[in-house]
Amino acid sequence: MANLLLSASGFFSSVLYIGLAICVLLFMIMIHELGHYTAGKILKFKINEFSIGFGKAIFSRTKKSGEKFSLRIFPLGGYCAFEGEDEDKADNPEAFNSQKPWKRLIVLFMGAFFNFLSAIIFTVIFLMAFGYNDRVQVKEIQTPTYVQEQSLPWLKEGDVIHAVNGKETNFVYDEYFVTMVANYDVGEDFVVSVYRDGEDLDITIQKSWFNCASKFDATENKTLFALDGVNYNYYIEKDGDNYKVHNKNTPTGQTFTTNDEGLVTVKFVTEAGTAQETFFVEELAGGEITISSAKIGVITQNYRYGFFEALGASFRFCFGWAWKILMILWQLISGQIAITNMGGTVTTIVTIAEVTQTNIASLLLLIPLISINLAVFNLLPFPALDGARMVFVLIEWIRRKPINRKVEGTIHFIGLLALLLLVVIIDILHFVI
Repeated sequence: MANLLLSASGFFSSVLYIGLAICVLLFMIMIHELGHYTAGKILKFKINEFSIGFGKAIFSRTKKSGEKFSLRIFPLGGYCAFEGEDEDKADNPEAFNSQKPWKRLIVLFMGAFFNFLSAIIFTVIFLMAFGYNDRVQVKEIQTPTYVQEQSLPWLKEGDVIHAVNGKETNFVYDEYFVTMVANYDVGEDFVVSVYRDGEDLDITIQKSWFNCASKFDATENKTLFALDGVNYNYYIEKDGDNYKVHNKNTPTGQTFTTNDEGLVTVKFVTEAGTAQETFFVEELAGGEITISSAKIGVITQNYRYGFFEALGASFRFCFGWAWKILMILWQLISGQIAITNMGGTVTTIVTIAEVTQTNIASLLLLIPLISINLAVFNLLPFPALDGARMVFVLIEWIRRKPINRKVEGTIHFIGLLALLLLVVIIDILHFVI
């Protein structure tokens, strides 16, 4: 009975999170359509319907002006329907295609603009509340012995790290402080640029390696490691594609995997208590496995921005993600990324639901990312999308006459079917393969 209750609780919890995810997605779609609607109202366009979702209406309300507001059964999109949007109505001055081209371009562009604007707003909130790991602040400091002995300049608690050897940390190209420092060898100098008490300082430091001595123990017939001065109690074995770290006194060991740089974080139980250290793992010729620490004596945390700092950084963040999305699209088109790595509407909803269950920080980060994604995607010159409609308006503006409306309508209709089919295929491939 208890198991049934737990299963039921888990089911309803999953349904709740999926429902919340759908609401988040619909909120972002509403913002997009609100951009079209707001621009249309300001520029005096006749709007027939503002709808969130497709299919049969589960709620609708019609104003005295004739505008209809609807919530429809399938939460896969939305639309703002303008009078005469896909046909010529020269005798109707309120029709969409009777309006001046520059007005139509503004209306079409404002959907993506509102998405981008909302991304800016949520990014500011996120950066102020949680910060992002491309800009880190020194939380704790462990000054190396050589610094203490020579009174050399060193990092201090509260320092905001923003560059290594003159190269700014940049999330677009996955250039974070930890990964940039990992490129330097033991004893190699590098310059860390920090903001401290209103000043921008350059501090030349040397990579400080954690004390990780090793020796071959004939009795154990293996290489043993001493971590942070603790006796030679640790050894490493290959375990398939993984490595297993053992304490002689705890033979079961601990399995862990490395990242692309061979960097791994492991928790060790030492005589002084539990310690978490970061190591490089390397398999040498002959199958010998060695570890060496990549710790440089500091513990960092995400830097939390002030309001004006966050406002300025939000533009870099959002434009950076827009550029990153375009790079991913190019990699997808050129075959550098498999289509199975992409996802459609269902994948987006599942992702939001999963992220919602982790913490509020992850959800607050995901909202601007999806908003930017919607903005970039809708501005692509693909039939049925706002970008393609803008292209047709520009052609009409240059030619001073439109392309046949029926031909344009057919192109957009085929494009819409192709998009829906592609989204379904991508979702199927994402979950099946």
